[in-house]
Amino acid sequence: MEPIRIAEYTFRAQVADRWRDRRVFLLGDAAHLTPPFIGQGLGAGLRDAANLAWKLAAVLRGSLPEAVLDTYQSERKAHARALIRTANLVGSLMTQGGDLGNALRRSLLPRLVLLPWLRDLALSSKTPALRRSTLVRRPWLRRGLAGSLCPNAPLDPADPGHRFDDLARGWFALVTTERPAEALCAEVRRRGAVLVVAAPGTVLHRWLRGGGARAAVVRPDGTVLRAGRDALDVCLSLPALRRRSAHPPTA
Repeated sequence: MEPIRIAEYTFRAQVADRWRDRRVFLLGDAAHLTPPFIGQGLGAGLRDAANLAWKLAAVLRGSLPEAVLDTYQSERKAHARALIRTANLVGSLMTQGGDLGNALRRSLLPRLVLLPWLRDLALSSKTPALRRSTLVRRPWLRRGLAGSLCPNAPLDPADPGHRFDDLARGWFALVTTERPAEALCAEVRRRGAVLVVAAPGTVLHRWLRGGGARAAVVRPDGTVLRAGRDALDVCLSLPALRRRSAHPPTA
């Protein structure tokens, strides 16, 4: 091989100290710079926008207090830092070590696919869960679904084109594996949220059961606010937001 063009470039791995100054917020590359090795720079910026936009809208409508805007940095900064550290680690594994590192990569990398757990880890799109905040009710002593993303899965295996996001439409949602009683339906309507029943055999049903839960409150950005086994108790975590429609849809 004869190189005919060589271009050198540098990258940064940085996180801003403050992401908010009164009415000014930093998002995307203004808040954090991510090395390119895991392709998460743009994704992190989109998550910033998704995290902040619905909170700003709710505050401007008067549905939530202004204090919830402080959760933007507390939730996103730690998440962005975790991705940057992962990118740095992957970058070191890909490029460091000189001739010895190159030799190890040539001999080991083709064989790593023979390890199923490592292959699944490399192909997984799972992102780190957000830390606890007033809008992420994670348990102290165990892991759960709170802080993770709800899958945008088909609501009916026979209708793959109709997905969770099509029903939630940027509002809070209560996802449950149980057939809801009238009291639960009324409470969800009162709080201006969407009720989603995860039928057996669906991705959402397996997702809830895999997280040891029967119900979960999902925020407008797709993040789980709280999950648990009592649907009505979990429902009480829903903020009372005004909706455009007095009768939110159910599925």
